[in-house]
Amino acid sequence: MTVEPSFMSYEERIREGDTVIVYVTYGQMVPTVVKRGQTLMMKYGALRHEFIIGKKWGQRLSATAGYVYILRPTSDLWTRSLPRRTQILYTADCAQILSLLDAKPGSVICESGTGSGSLSHAIALTVAPSGHLYTHDIDETRTSKVQEEFQTHGLSSVTTAVVRNVCTSGFHVENSADGVFLDVPAPWEAIPFAAKSISRVRGGRLVSFSPCLEQVQRACLAMSSAGFISIETIELVPEQKKIVTQHRQSLEEFEEIGDAYPKERKRNADGELVENTERVSTAIVYPYSQPTHTGYLTHATLLPVLE
Repeated sequence: MTVEPSFMSYEERIREGDTVIVYVTYGQMVPTVVKRGQTLMMKYGALRHEFIIGKKWGQRLSATAGYVYILRPTSDLWTRSLPRRTQILYTADCAQILSLLDAKPGSVICESGTGSGSLSHAIALTVAPSGHLYTHDIDETRTSKVQEEFQTHGLSSVTTAVVRNVCTSGFHVENSADGVFLDVPAPWEAIPFAAKSISRVRGGRLVSFSPCLEQVQRACLAMSSAGFISIETIELVPEQKKIVTQHRQSLEEFEEIGDAYPKERKRNADGELVENTERVSTAIVYPYSQPTHTGYLTHATLLPVLE
């Protein structure tokens, strides 16, 4: 029986209609809606969907030319595997943005622009099941595509995609949002409309993403003029590391027996050469070449209006 797939709920075993993330390699993951009669073609050959149905999440499956893993979709995995229509926000940015927005189940969040829907999925899964995301973009192709993805992923009940220029026409809702996120070229033009969309009774948060400081400076001035307080800008510099084991050797040992690696020998108290088991673990930057700047996040608070 075909069921409606969902990012929010799942059974122990994969059913027809579920969205799965096929882990091929570290740099290649393929999102797939499981349907009988379909075949997935990839680096490790072909994998028929019939072999996926009934398997447990996370299980390793054999394709015609190698092995793959079938993973349950999450916002992070979707970010790493989604079809890119624009430059996207990655997990490090998404996590910080959700924290700065104070997003939680039941929150009403406005977003602009939608783009490829990376942050949109993260927000939708955070505010579900009782909250709502209103995402805005000026490109109808992008909004319609992300709306299709929301429907496929079972998120349509907590999302609304709107074709709208928030810099000139404002947001889809007014006096009801708990948080607003801006990823637009001229955020200072949208900030007065963002203030109108935030609930006057509860107040709310505003977060703006900008790649350069000139945009940040103008956005900060606009936030202050619109009544926002506690205006602050942070920069995210993500860095990946890995743990490696290194062999420790004194200068005296090196002068006496030379490099102990790979022989791994040293002299004990009696002067005998024995296996050197003294090692130390340390964290190193890996891979060695990494992007060091994604952008600046400017966040502020709009206090509730006391009557």
